[in-house]
Amino acid sequence: MNYSIIYSALACFITTLSYSQLDSIQRLDEVFVVDRQINRFSTGQLLQDILSSTLQDSPGTLTDLLQQNNPIFLRQNGYGMVSSPSFRGTTAQQTAVVWNGFNINSQLNGQTDFNTLLVDGFDELSVRPGGGSVIYGTGAIGGSVHLKNELKFNGETKGTLSARAGSFSTYQNLLKASTSTDKWSLSLSLSRFSSENDYDWPGTSRQNLNGEFEHYNANFSLSRKLNTNNRITYHGMYFNGDRNFSLVFPSDPPSSYFNEDHRHLLEWESQLSDVTSILKFAFFNEDFRYTADTRTPRPTGASAQTLLARYSLFYTYKAFDFNVLSEYNYSSASGDNVLSESRNIASFAFLTKHHWKKLTSEVSVRQEYSDVYDSPFLFSGGLNYKFSEVISAKANVSKNFRIPTFNDLYWEGSGRTDLLPETSNQIEASLILSDPENTHQLSFTGYYNDITNLIRWIPNSSNVWQPENVDEVETYGLEANLSSSYEFGMHTFDLRSLYAYTISENKQTGFQLTYVPKHKVTNSLTYSIDRFSVDVQNLYNGEVFTRSNNSAGDVLEDYWLWNAGISYTFPKLQNLKLSFQVRNVGDIAYQTIENRPLPGRHFFIKTQINF
Repeated sequence: MNYSIIYSALACFITTLSYSQLDSIQRLDEVFVVDRQINRFSTGQLLQDILSSTLQDSPGTLTDLLQQNNPIFLRQNGYGMVSSPSFRGTTAQQTAVVWNGFNINSQLNGQTDFNTLLVDGFDELSVRPGGGSVIYGTGAIGGSVHLKNELKFNGETKGTLSARAGSFSTYQNLLKASTSTDKWSLSLSLSRFSSENDYDWPGTSRQNLNGEFEHYNANFSLSRKLNTNNRITYHGMYFNGDRNFSLVFPSDPPSSYFNEDHRHLLEWESQLSDVTSILKFAFFNEDFRYTADTRTPRPTGASAQTLLARYSLFYTYKAFDFNVLSEYNYSSASGDNVLSESRNIASFAFLTKHHWKKLTSEVSVRQEYSDVYDSPFLFSGGLNYKFSEVISAKANVSKNFRIPTFNDLYWEGSGRTDLLPETSNQIEASLILSDPENTHQLSFTGYYNDITNLIRWIPNSSNVWQPENVDEVETYGLEANLSSSYEFGMHTFDLRSLYAYTISENKQTGFQLTYVPKHKVTNSLTYSIDRFSVDVQNLYNGEVFTRSNNSAGDVLEDYWLWNAGISYTFPKLQNLKLSFQVRNVGDIAYQTIENRPLPGRHFFIKTQINF
């Protein structure tokens, strides 16, 4: 194990030094993002890209954005509270969140709370359904969500200032600016999102109590071209969240949760002709404090730190693309309920892609070594085939995994160091129909996923809850996506529709997993004329079981939600844009987690200036 780690670190340094001395014969791209693998090595999988303009128009968090635009089911303990994804019927720990190429899921519980990510400060967001562990490591089983920061060297200076206010004393503010020369590029965003969150529970006489929150997020990126073929780039992200947890019953003690995360990434890129050499160093820190009763505060908490070194070599030879990837990961954790422990991980991956006429093929492999557990050999293979200008097909097969978390391994009195990683074998295929201009597209995707060694916390013979590799799960389903755009003179119509059918069953019992709806439908229609636009959205989530035995009496009912909004842009006032939105127009009573009602009808007004 130790030799593997040392070899990985030496390979990073030696290979980078070799390529950094090469003379340049090709200039670096004027516009670039750090997560290079997602577009180059996602053969056989359909990607969904969400641009900066959509992120800035989104009302708040990653949850608000994705529940309307994606097959992911988001369950929330009340609005603004803990939000967990279920991607293609998998668990929250089996969805990876990737920031500029690095998996940022918590080292403590293995997941990301989607209500702690304010998306308007990022430049692009991509969703990659299906397995991605060969590139992005643990947790990329159901799919991955990618947050990207973009830098340009075009000499422009731009800025955005927006403010949003709405029901329940909700406020959201954003300042975003970027500037560059042909040598330097800088980007900065600052976001704040807060709410008293004291909404009435629809259909009852009760109000959401102890639900207030306040979140801050900052993103900073800086890049310098050392010469025409060497570049140094820094990315930083900071999050500070302070929220209370909504009460189930008025008599419950008021609790609160504070978390602070900061992430840093330093990259050195060298390029020569068809060879690109990239060395990255990253440091992540996560810290939380939970107070069970704020009237007599005795907070408990934990923290985790992660150090990463990654070396990537990209090479193009005729019709082939190659990527060699090596990474070293050191992480440690400590806290009131977690033993102070650390672990070392070294990984190696090789990715290759071939282009031949109408066919693109890809084969990728990865092996990981750890001083705590045994990792499986991972692979991925994909095909893209274009039958004609209007018909194409994709297919992908992969093996993926999720490692035990620090809570699983070292929770005081319960953790088990003999746990095995969860493994997943999956296959998917897509058929895409589109016109030559790609203004209309219809796609169908079918998938099957077989998951073994699923980790669950269950009581042992002494009635102590412990994690065990107990479950085997299979998920399968169908996704249909339609996007269409029409222009008639000054009139523009944009239509987006999604249907997802999901089966996620425990293979031993045949029961559907809890909080996985079999049906999800979303639709959105936007009409624009000159500087005025109107949009209408709806969302349907089918019923979900709240008990593992699929008891008919323990079901959350299905629901339809409708949203509507209007906006107008004043070009003579710094392109001032005014927006008004109504959410849950029908004042529908609904829940995504048992006994956690979400808001009824509510309103937002927003101003935005681009300069």
